[in-house]
Amino acid sequence: MAGQGGDMTQSNQKDPAGHSDSEVLSLKEIYTLLKKEIEMAALQSIPPDTFVKIAATLGELKGQGYEGVEAKVRDQLAELVAESARLLLAARQQKLLESNDIDYSKLTDEEKYIHDGFTEWASRSDTIADAASRGRPKVLESISARIRSKRVFVRFLKPTQQFIGIDLARYGPFEEEDIASLPLENARALVKSGEAVQVQIQ
Repeated sequence: MAGQGGDMTQSNQKDPAGHSDSEVLSLKEIYTLLKKEIEMAALQSIPPDTFVKIAATLGELKGQGYEGVEAKVRDQLAELVAESARLLLAARQQKLLESNDIDYSKLTDEEKYIHDGFTEWASRSDTIADAASRGRPKVLESISARIRSKRVFVRFLKPTQQFIGIDLARYGPFEEEDIASLPLENARALVKSGEAVQVQIQ
């Protein structure tokens, strides 16, 4: 089968199905990592750029201009790669949640980012539990004020009419792809309704 992107079964730099170079991982390699992670009780060491390479693999696949049957094969292969990546990450995160002794050296940078979120969550839980159990309402009031004033960025997925935020300020109207800083509660409502997605602005 030939298309604009070449033969899908040919072993070259754009063959995520069975061959990898320094930029991508093959489906077989991803499956091998997933199989080992599931079979072993302890967190396994994986290359630190594993998820970067998986993203590159999917980018290569989606960039190939196949048509007809070849396009269907490409799309199915892309879905297998994506699902294997999701399962790999989920299996490793489950081990992180269940373990009290994490070997930080085995984590990719992306997993360290997630683990940092877990640590922050645990710290906040302890703070609230401590304030409530020790009778410190001022601490809880400070936390409430902070969360009510927190703002996040969202990217709109569809046109949205003007609305009044929880801070009583007017926002909008917004067009598709607009990015805005909104109160957390309003942003969550828009994300839940499918009108927007939260984005990170550095």
